Amino acid sequence: MGKKIVKNIVILGLFAAFTMLVACNKGGVKGTMVISGGQEYIYAPHTGSVTTEPFIAWMVSGDKTERLTNVTWKIISSSKGASISADGMVTVTENYIAGDINGTDITIQATHNEDASIVATATLHVREAQSVASFNISMPNNIRTGESVEVYITECIDQYGEPITDTGFISVKWETSDESLLVVDGRLHVRLRTKEEAFAAVRATINGVSVVKKFIVHNKAEYSPSADVLASLEATDIEIIKVLDADFDVERTYDINQYTYVNEAVLGLAELVVDVKGMVNYSTNTDYQVTYLYEDASIKQEDLRADSEGKIKLAFKDKKVKAVEVTPVLKFSLGNCSYTETQGYVKVPASVKYNNESLYGFYGEPGDTAGGVNLFDDAGLFVVAIPDGFYDIRITKSGAGRSTVKVNGASLGTNVGNPGTGGRTGTTPYTYLMEDVMIDGGLAKISLGEKDYGLAAVEVRRTTQLRERRVHVYIGGDSTASNYYPIEVSEPEAGRYQTGWGQVFSQFVTDDIVVTNLAGGGTYAKSWYEMAFPGVLQNGQPGDYFIIQEGINDRTYSNQDEMVEYLTKMIDECREKGIIVVLVTTMQTPKFWRDGKGTDLGEFGTPEGGGLAAFMESIRALATEKNVFLADSGKITGDWFAEVGRTYVAQTYHIYNKTTGVEEDTLHLSYHGALNVAGVVATTLYEQQQAGAKDGMGNTLDGLKFNELAPYEAVHKDKFGETVTSTTMRVKAVYERYAE
Repeated sequence: MGKKIVKNIVILGLFAAFTMLVACNKGGVKGTMVISGGQEYIYAPHTGSVTTEPFIAWMVSGDKTERLTNVTWKIISSSKGASISADGMVTVTENYIAGDINGTDITIQATHNEDASIVATATLHVREAQSVASFNISMPNNIRTGESVEVYITECIDQYGEPITDTGFISVKWETSDESLLVVDGRLHVRLRTKEEAFAAVRATINGVSVVKKFIVHNKAEYSPSADVLASLEATDIEIIKVLDADFDVERTYDINQYTYVNEAVLGLAELVVDVKGMVNYSTNTDYQVTYLYEDASIKQEDLRADSEGKIKLAFKDKKVKAVEVTPVLKFSLGNCSYTETQGYVKVPASVKYNNESLYGFYGEPGDTAGGVNLFDDAGLFVVAIPDGFYDIRITKSGAGRSTVKVNGASLGTNVGNPGTGGRTGTTPYTYLMEDVMIDGGLAKISLGEKDYGLAAVEVRRTTQLRERRVHVYIGGDSTASNYYPIEVSEPEAGRYQTGWGQVFSQFVTDDIVVTNLAGGGTYAKSWYEMAFPGVLQNGQPGDYFIIQEGINDRTYSNQDEMVEYLTKMIDECREKGIIVVLVTTMQTPKFWRDGKGTDLGEFGTPEGGGLAAFMESIRALATEKNVFLADSGKITGDWFAEVGRTYVAQTYHIYNKTTGVEEDTLHLSYHGALNVAGVVATTLYEQQQAGAKDGMGNTLDGLKFNELAPYEAVHKDKFGETVTSTTMRVKAVYERYAE
C-alpha cells in the first residue's frame, strides 16, 4: 500500500545507503558482507499485509562482488507484526504498531550460513498507515436543478505529503448545504428550486479533514455563468447546514438540587441520612459520589448506593467530618458496550438521539461497533445535559488506536490509546480521565478524533465544591512528551516502555496539582496550536500553568520562524487569560548526538543536537524576548549526558532491547528516560521558584507544589571503562502516584 521506493543495485562500492558490517575471514569465507535492495521505507497497512522488494546480501572481496544466497535472514529489532522471508522480503501486517508520524525502524540481519560471525544489518523504516491530510472534490462548477452529476474525491495527499494511490481505506462523509441536495453512491442529486440561479455547496470529510466545494444551481437548459457570478461564487461564504433536531444554543434550566447535596454543618455528628430520591437518576443502580471534608482540610471520597427507600446513611466514627457533599455519578454504556445497569450504567443505543428536551443522547449518525459506537470527530457526538460548572469526565474507548478526545469542540486528550513501542502490552478497554472540565452552556458534547473513533462508555462526576479548584498544569508538545498506553503500575527495566516525559510529570508534584498532558505524536508548534491548544484556553483558569516543548518536528515539517510565530501566539493568548507559560527546549538524544555544527561527539562529548541546536536557541531567545519562564532541558540534559555517556543514555533513557542488544529507537524515551527529562523540567522550575523568579507579567512559580529534593543517581561506565555512580540533586519522583 502506498508509494514504494525500490533501490537500484549498483555493485561498485555504492552501498553507503545501508548499514554494513565487516565480516571475519574464517572457514575459507573471505570478504565483507553488505546488504542492498529492499526499500528505504514502507507504509504499515490498514488491513492485510504489505511486502517489500527483496533485500539482497553480497560478499565484497577486493574488486570482486558476489551475490549470496546461503544466508539466513531475521529481524533483530522489535518485530510484532513484521516478518522476513528466506529470500529477504519483509512483510508488515495490520497489527504492526508504527508509533507516531515519525515512524519506527525495523533492523534486519543477514547471517552467513557457513560462518555465523559474518553478518550484516540494514534498516527498513516503517511509516504509520497512510491517512488523508488534504484532498480536493471534483465536480462541475454549475448544475441544473433536477439533474445529478458525479462527485468524487481527488488529489489525496497523505500525512507525509505524498499522493495516495490506493484509496481503498478511505471513507468519506458527505454533507450538503440544503435538504434538496443529496449525495448517493458517488453522485450529487440536485432538487434545489431556484428562479434563475443560486449558490450551494457540498462538504466532504475524511478523518476530520474537511473540504467544501461551492457551485451554482440553475434552471436553464443552456447556462454559462458570467465572470461576475463566478467571482461571487468564490467569495460566497456558504454555511453547511446539518438537518438535525438539536439546537445547542437553546438555553436550558436546571434544578441544582437534583445534582448536588451539600451540608456544611455536620461537625460532631455521629451519623447523617441523605435522601437522594429527588436527584437525577438514570439507572436503578446509580452510584453517588460522597465527599467528606475534615477539620484538617483533607478530602476523602467514596461511591455509595441508596437503600430501597432512596436514602444514603453516613456514619462518622471519629466525628471530625466538617462537611459532606453528595452528587450522582452519571454513567453511560454506549451502543454495544458490555457495561450493564447492575454496574450502575444506563444503556444508550446508537438510535437514542439528543434533542432539546433530552438529558442525554447522540448527535449525528454514530455507527455501532463490537464494543460501543464510532463518533467521527464533531460529526458524531455523545451529549449529556448538566448544569454549568466543573466536572471530572472519564471516557472508555472500545478500540486500541490513537484518539483525540474532545469536549465541546476542544481537545482535552491527545494520543489516547497509543501503545507506542518498547514492549508495552495490554488489553482494551483503555480509559482516560479529564479532570475539572469546565462546562459553560449546560451541555457536555463528547467526541473522538484522529484515528480511532470507538467510544464504549462515559462517566460524569461533578467536581467537589468542598475545596477550591486545584492548580492545573497543561503540557503541550510532541511524541517525546505524550502519553502511551496502557498506563503501567510497576516500573519497567531500563530501555523499555515508550513513555513521554509529560506522562510522568505528575510524579514530581503533589496531589494539590492536576496535570493534563496534551502532547501529541507528530505535532509541531503550528499543528499543536491548531489541534490541542484550544483545550488549554477553554479549560485553563488564571493561575494555571502551560508548559510547552517544541522543536523536533518543527525541524522536519516547519521552520524556526513559524515555530516562534505560533509559540508567540500561545504565550500571548495564555497571558490574556492569566495562564502562566513555561517554554521547554528539546532534550538531547543519541539520535542527534552532535554539537551545534553537526559534528559527531563520540561517547562522552556534550551533545547540542546538531540541526536541532538552532531551534533550541530560538526558544531560548523567545523566552528572553517575551520574558517567560524557561526550562532549558536541552542544556541540562546535554551536560548530564556528557557525564554518563552515550551508551548509558541510549540503553537506559531510550528504547533498547537488552536481549538482542539493539538500540531500537534513539529518539523516543523509555520510562526511565521520561523520568529523567520530567525530573530535569521539575527541578529547574523548583530552583527558579526558590529563587523568587518572576516573568514579565509579575507571575511566579509559587502555584506549583513540588516534592522534596533527593539524590538522583546513574550507575554507568566512565571513559576508562570503570563502573562509577554519578549523582545530582533533583525533585523526587513519587512512583505510587503513577498507578492512577
